[in-house]
Amino acid sequence: MDVKVSKKIDSYLREFKLDIAKKINELGLAEAHNINTFINYIYEYENLVISTEDVTRKKRVKNTVPQFERCNAKRCNGEQCTRRRKDNEEYCGTHIKGTPHGILSTDSNSAENYKKVSVWIQEISGISYYIDSNNNVYNMEDIIQNKMNPRVIFKWSKDSTDNYVIIQ
Repeated sequence: MDVKVSKKIDSYLREFKLDIAKKINELGLAEAHNINTFINYIYEYENLVISTEDVTRKKRVKNTVPQFERCNAKRCNGEQCTRRRKDNEEYCGTHIKGTPHGILSTDSNSAENYKKVSVWIQEISGISYYIDSNNNVYNMEDIIQNKMNPRVIFKWSKDSTDNYVIIQ
């Protein structure tokens, strides 16, 4: 497709350049001393090039919400809403206002088994690690893949100069 579009643009620009030169001759501007330089500039001007990246759409990254963080309302098809629930609420921003299709009956045990832990990236000895406030160092692949129970690979502490140190 991009070859066809490029050919059409090239032919249009070629015709446009010829029309400019023709109009200059019609108006009698060809006698001006710098007009030949101007015409050469127009003819030598680089054409527009369209690549496939210019035409194709970028794929959208779909984020998945863990089951225990999903809204507890039912959608119109009877399935659970796929949005993330608000902090300290049972529903997402839409379903806080109302649940026209009902609420999902959930086991109280399954929702209480999970605990959300905040992690951050900290550079320790020149290497970036995901750590939490409980002195845990997590496996980076597990965090990136959004696994339910990421593996704890080390413990960390601070030395006397407030630098982070890995404890084996």
